[in-house]
Amino acid sequence: MDAPGYVLVVDDQPDVRRLVLDIAEVVGLSGREAANGEQALQLVRQEQPAVIVLDIMMPVMNGLATIARLQADPNHRKIPIILLSALDDSSHQMARLPSVIGVLHKGRLPVDDLMRLLKQATESKYKQ
Repeated sequence: MDAPGYVLVVDDQPDVRRLVLDIAEVVGLSGREAANGEQALQLVRQEQPAVIVLDIMMPVMNGLATIARLQADPNHRKIPIILLSALDDSSHQMARLPSVIGVLHKGRLPVDDLMRLLKQATESKYKQ
């Protein structure tokens, strides 16, 4: 594969999705977006992303339910996930969830950390 794939940004806030997609573009990733976990799973079934940036709290299907559904499918359980959380004290526990490679605070999104995690996720995909 020549291209590193795409990033799937899953968040119910359009401004957050746009920001993450802009950052992904800087590191050379194309992007797709979904407003909830159900939409995300439909996109994943169409074409598997290189990495998913996933909000925890969303309507319809939240991030934790989305992770559970991804983990239940052998074809999708190894997709790296970067979680976005508005909760300050939850990152330590959420970082232990399957496939989660990082947890970032949504309110003060650290651009450098997001860029590093996106690069890490796409590079590790091709080392497997």
